Amino acid sequence: MLAVLQMMIGGLAYGQSDGLPAVHAASLRATTWRVTEQVPAMVDAEQNAQLAAQLAGQVVAVPYSSGERVAAGTVLVKLDDGPEQAQLALDQARLDQAKRALARDVKLLKIAGASEAQFEQAQADLAEATAQVKLDTATLAQLNITAPFDGTLGIRKISEGDYVQPGQSVAQLTQSGPLRVLFSVPQTEAGDLQPGDGFSLTVAALPAGAGTFGGGITALSPQLNSATDARDVEGRLSGAAPGLLPGMAGIVTLQTGAPEPAFILPATALNDDTLGRFIYVLDGGANGQFTARAVYVQEFAQSGDAAVIGVNGLKAGENVVAAGGFRLSDGANVTLLAPMNSVP
Repeated sequence: MLAVLQMMIGGLAYGQSDGLPAVHAASLRATTWRVTEQVPAMVDAEQNAQLAAQLAGQVVAVPYSSGERVAAGTVLVKLDDGPEQAQLALDQARLDQAKRALARDVKLLKIAGASEAQFEQAQADLAEATAQVKLDTATLAQLNITAPFDGTLGIRKISEGDYVQPGQSVAQLTQSGPLRVLFSVPQTEAGDLQPGDGFSLTVAALPAGAGTFGGGITALSPQLNSATDARDVEGRLSGAAPGLLPGMAGIVTLQTGAPEPAFILPATALNDDTLGRFIYVLDGGANGQFTARAVYVQEFAQSGDAAVIGVNGLKAGENVVAAGGFRLSDGANVTLLAPMNSVP
């Protein structure tokens, strides 16, 4: 906001000139404003899997360590597969026999040494033996629990000799990055959100100055969450996020709603009374004299030395009292002190 605040204003001194109060002026600069919303958020990994056993069996090997980074396809847990290996060998032998029987029947069929029915039975036997070998191979694969994607393993909680049941957790695997941010925006504020809109995430668990990250919205839920009366939103962090871990909670700050016309002015131009915040607009200017006209305004935000207010009938370029308005009254005549270059 301060980067776009380019106003010619006077210093903060307040004096008298020709018996009239002397003030410093600032010109209203046009901008746009969107409502800023803060909502709770959760950091999550792109992929985070709790790996479980598909079959019951005894653990014979756990070739990984807690916190180890592994590539997709790495075997993490091996269950006893002795009976399954024997079954595969038996069914492979039956498959080889079925292939030989079919080859023999093909030759016999050509010289009328075998019937059509015998030939079709040999084909069926081969198909059945082939399917059985595929089933045995699939069963053996289920006894080796592998990493489905590249990631970092959690704390190891099983050991060799343990007996696991189907569905029992054996390892947790978390993708290292990129991280995503999950949050919900109330439906009254979510109507103008679009993929690509930016946001900032602040995580209190990290040291001050290191817990704020930028990101952008990647997806919005196509339906409203009836339980929370809000729309679920997914975002991605841009750039590195040192210290940030999946599962951390934070606060997302983002702009919602349609852009509104607004003005930037020095924060010192705002005054207060029982009716609210107001500024003094300088009318006239003949012979270096101005009339201070009080105009009540809606303040949207402040950042440093600058403030953003609603339009409220004001016009870009109009001069306002930049400082010292607390000593004026509506309709007071004033003169201007020499302006400075700009607000820093």
